[in-house]
Amino acid sequence: MQIVENAGAESSGSQILHPGSRKLFCHWEALRAERPCPTREEFSLADIRDIVPDLVILERDHIRKSFRYRLAGSNVCELMKSNLTGTDVLAGWENFERDVISKHLIQTVSNLQPTLFRARLTTDTRQQVAAEFIGLPIRMRGSERLEIIGGMFPFRPALAIGHNAIVSRELLAIRSVWTEYKNVTTGIPVPTERRFKVIHGGLSA
Repeated sequence: MQIVENAGAESSGSQILHPGSRKLFCHWEALRAERPCPTREEFSLADIRDIVPDLVILERDHIRKSFRYRLAGSNVCELMKSNLTGTDVLAGWENFERDVISKHLIQTVSNLQPTLFRARLTTDTRQQVAAEFIGLPIRMRGSERLEIIGGMFPFRPALAIGHNAIVSRELLAIRSVWTEYKNVTTGIPVPTERRFKVIHGGLSA
C-alpha cells in the first residue's frame, strides 16, 4: 500500500475537493483572520447549517494516545452506521494508517494546521464509497485547550448507499493544509513552505 502524504505549499485549500469540506474550511478561514485559529464560541452553526449533520468535534485522548469524538453529526453516524460520540476516532484503521492519521491530527492541535485526508470505505454490500475528511483547530475561549472541528463528507449521500455497516476502510491520501498566520510576538508571517513526500508502508490486500 502506498499513501500519498502531501505537505506542499500550494495555496490554502487548493487540494480540497468536496464542496462541504471547502465550505467548512472557508468559514474557518474567515473567522480566524490573521490568527492561527478561531475560538469554538465564534462558530455560528447557522452560517453553515446545511453541513452541520456532517460535522464532528474531536478531542485528544492522552490516556489512550488517540483522539475521540466529542460530538458526531447525524450524517457521519449514518455513514459509519454507528453512534460515534465518545468513541475512538482511530478505531477500525490498520496500524500503519492509524499512526499516519494520528500524526497529522496531533500536528493540527500542535502546529495549528488543518488536516485533510481521503479514504475508501467498503460496505457490507461490497460497495466502495469515497469520502473526504477535513479537521480544523479551534481554541476554547479563555483557555489554551484545543479541539478539532471537522467534517466527514462522502462523495455519495449516506442515505443513498443502502448499507448496514462499514467493514473496512483504506486511507488514500493525507496532507496538511498549510495556512499562513502572523507570529503573535513578532507579527511576522509564519513560513509555509513544505516538501512533497510519499509514505511507504502497510500491507496490500
